[in-house]
Amino acid sequence: MKILFVTDLYPIKNENSAKALFYMVNEWKRQGHEIDVIKSNFIINSLIRKRKLFKQKIYFENDIKIYNLNFHTPFLFNVYNKLPKDFSLKNYDVIISHMPCGALMANKLLKRDKIKYICAVHASDIVVLKDFKYSIYFKSQLKKSYKSADKIAARSPVLQKQIEEILPDIEEKTFVAYSGLNDELLKNEIKPKYFNQDVFQLATAASLIKRKNIDIIIKTLKLLKNYKFHLSIIGDGPERKRLENLTKKLNLQNQITFTGLLTRKQVLTELSKSDIFILLSDKETFGLVYLEAMAEDNIVIAKSNDGIDGILQNGQNAFLIEPKIEELKKCLEKIFAMNEKEIEVIKQNSLDTIKGLKLSKAAQNYISNIQ
Repeated sequence: MKILFVTDLYPIKNENSAKALFYMVNEWKRQGHEIDVIKSNFIINSLIRKRKLFKQKIYFENDIKIYNLNFHTPFLFNVYNKLPKDFSLKNYDVIISHMPCGALMANKLLKRDKIKYICAVHASDIVVLKDFKYSIYFKSQLKKSYKSADKIAARSPVLQKQIEEILPDIEEKTFVAYSGLNDELLKNEIKPKYFNQDVFQLATAASLIKRKNIDIIIKTLKLLKNYKFHLSIIGDGPERKRLENLTKKLNLQNQITFTGLLTRKQVLTELSKSDIFILLSDKETFGLVYLEAMAEDNIVIAKSNDGIDGILQNGQNAFLIEPKIEELKKCLEKIFAMNEKEIEVIKQNSLDTIKGLKLSKAAQNYISNIQ
């Protein structure tokens, strides 16, 4: 199958951004599909999100052609003016868009030629459909994409339910398109790693932005007066200075380390040292890092009723709570009090879960739903 993949969330030149789509596209390539990528960068949006803008040109990475296109506005633009003259949708079997910017771009492309179209649903899409500030233009254009799509790929069961509630007439077209964990990270058995009751090792990994709720973790740890712990905060972003100041204000400098940006290999090394992984993000699309933490034998605490909910099941393979200080405090105290048998059951359930979420299998399932 020859695929045109359209999104603003595809990294080039080792760009620091979410890699789940990158892994999926490269797995499709490994499985024998031909893929080109259009990276649609609306400059205003990129500046607001503090994303790095690269020169507009064609890049090649892992034998995948990437059209990096920069636009001043998401409203009035002609995508074909930015593409080579011989570019045609007729050279592809399917166009797949991810993220609202990708959907807008797909709308423009499909005006000239009609081919099979798959439109994906991320948490960002739900925000656009619900937030009044997007109602003038973005909302109508996004709805247009869903209605014209042959299939709609929800990135999690939670997002599938949300989009079907907003647009019930598209229900028959939806399917769940999970992210997957790289096969080499999967282990056949759990490690004999149990908690060091002297110092509990905690970790979180995310872009340091407000919706990740890292401050809730820090404030909660201040209340755990009867326990010794260490938290590694992996990542960087605009909230880092505020979070560092909060750490100093609460006198937790000796118990909390900010690692800054790390390579993926370094992130996995950090996770292998921790016992418990905490990330209480709002509006999370999926969260591949939860699976990576589980693969490194962490007990995971995540937000309930969000992207990863449904894959993670409270009390079975993880713990799901609301991002509130008292809830996190009770959850951590419960985990700290678990015996070795209880810990082993949670970890074994985690292992069983991620075995069913191999990247190779997720990529195949995505394609089979298209076909």
